[in-house]
Amino acid sequence: MRLTTNMIYGRNLDGILEAQKRLVRAQDTLVKQTNILKPSDDPTGATKVVRFNEDLSRLEQFGRNGVRVENQLTQQEGVLTSINEALNRASTLAIQGGNGALSFSDRRAVANELSLIKEELLDLMNSKNSQGEYLFSGSKSDVIPFVQDSSGQFQYQGDENVKKVQISETLKLETGVPGSGLTLFQDVKARSSLTLDPNSTSTASGSYRLENPDAFDRFQKQNYVQIPPNPAGSNDFSIVLGAGTYQVLDSGGNVIENGNYTAGEPINFKGAEFNISGNAGDQLDFSLDPPNKNNMLNVMDEMILALQANEVPGDDMFDTIKHSIYALQQSQENIGFARSEIGGRLNVLTSVTLSNEDLEINLKEAKAKVSEVDMAEAITELQKQETALTVANQTFGRVTNLSLFNFL
Repeated sequence: MRLTTNMIYGRNLDGILEAQKRLVRAQDTLVKQTNILKPSDDPTGATKVVRFNEDLSRLEQFGRNGVRVENQLTQQEGVLTSINEALNRASTLAIQGGNGALSFSDRRAVANELSLIKEELLDLMNSKNSQGEYLFSGSKSDVIPFVQDSSGQFQYQGDENVKKVQISETLKLETGVPGSGLTLFQDVKARSSLTLDPNSTSTASGSYRLENPDAFDRFQKQNYVQIPPNPAGSNDFSIVLGAGTYQVLDSGGNVIENGNYTAGEPINFKGAEFNISGNAGDQLDFSLDPPNKNNMLNVMDEMILALQANEVPGDDMFDTIKHSIYALQQSQENIGFARSEIGGRLNVLTSVTLSNEDLEINLKEAKAKVSEVDMAEAITELQKQETALTVANQTFGRVTNLSLFNFL
């Protein structure tokens, strides 16, 4: 076949361009450190790489979520520790204030310090995280949890729900304590109580005080029933006076306790002390109240008012202080439980984070086997293609000098 000058130039140009193309690919492979520059290079491998990248992206998001959860839980634990320390101080002051030997000015000094502690507690209970979200509002993180209403009572405005954040493919971890501020500070268990003559059917009159609150709490816990489904009156009891005796009847008329009675002397029943005025055959009815709960800040206010109320302390002040100390202890128990929950979640988070990191390493290794380039091989290929291009250029120069005119 006869080769024309145009054919010689064209073929040499094609060779140079092809050599340049191979050199550019070798350069891209080395720079991008991947064998798959486009899907057509390895369709199966490209599909695997896309899947690996998606998995790695999710793991990165799980990592960011984990950092957020850790910061939230760690901050909550710190705030709860501060609240617990403040409650310890408040309990100490309450015991001090309940000392009957204190003067009125001393009790007012105790009340003033308790007022400062209450303000500190309010500030801590309304704490925010670094994103400006309230820690103890439940899922309503943009709503301030504790406010004082027009009557002076503190109310909870959040809810008991807790936000959850995905930290792995199958696990969502709660970012707050169970029940949030509702369980921790709003619904704090208080001493049990009763209502005298709830149905206005008593033929005797009287009053009561809890002489042994622990004993009455046990009685209330064992005997109180929910209405409904139980019929109305199921929590009613009656103290019936006799001739030098008394009987305590339940709602069904069954005698659950009896004893001797002296007019003017109190009747002690399950930790409650009843002072009754009446004759033989008269009765004083009472009903167990539902389990009492109170806001921790309201408990503090009640204790402060009791200490400031009268110059001469009476049973009302001592009873209020005892009941307040009990409520503060219940709140501290709630806080202790919450802190243990936080510790458990932080342990779970640490374990899941380590597992995610191991999975990330495995995914990167699998991706590398599919797509990453062998550096030694890539450098060798680049040098080879550079040499090939140089040879192509030199060959083209020599071929273009092949002409009959050179021999004339």
